[in-house]
Amino acid sequence: MYQIALHESKKHLAYLNYCGEEQLIFYPQAGVIKKILVKSYKQLDTMMSCYSKVSVVFLQIHQKEFTEDNKQMALFIKRFQQRLSKIYPCRFAYIWVREQASAQSQHYHLAIMLSGHLCQSTRGIDLLCKDVWEQINPLNFSFKVRNRIYRIHRTDKQHELRAARLRLSYLAKIHSKTDFSSYTKSFGTSRLTYNNGYR
Repeated sequence: MYQIALHESKKHLAYLNYCGEEQLIFYPQAGVIKKILVKSYKQLDTMMSCYSKVSVVFLQIHQKEFTEDNKQMALFIKRFQQRLSKIYPCRFAYIWVREQASAQSQHYHLAIMLSGHLCQSTRGIDLLCKDVWEQINPLNFSFKVRNRIYRIHRTDKQHELRAARLRLSYLAKIHSKTDFSSYTKSFGTSRLTYNNGYR
């Protein structure tokens, strides 16, 4: 189930057999954590069952001080979602991953998913992310990643959906997720359930 096959010619790429389709994924030398891949894809599928248009926004936040736990991230998600719901009153899905390689403290990659009928740009999200993260610790900081929004439409030819999945696969790489305690969670996701009533 969810078999991975290396790309026939391109290094660091592979195909994941997902729901009967071959999905292109990033596949670095150390490999990927398949559980992160599948959980992120399923949350996106769930959002697509709720809305005919879904926006996926990628964020990156850095924590000033190292901690064994992810309490600051948990607090960030709670506050961020509360404030974001006032701007975009819709369902909210997310995945975050914790990484730490040579830096003294961890950083996080996030993907958030919102109704594409309401969210069509990242400007308000970028500002809110920065504000909420720095309120937790003024020395924390956020980084604007390039090409950070994917606007998916259920009736298109799946180009944007496949592109978003490819981008999500970057979050699943094993590298930099093993340099902390085995008791420390390396990722977290929302737990939205599938909706049969399309919008």
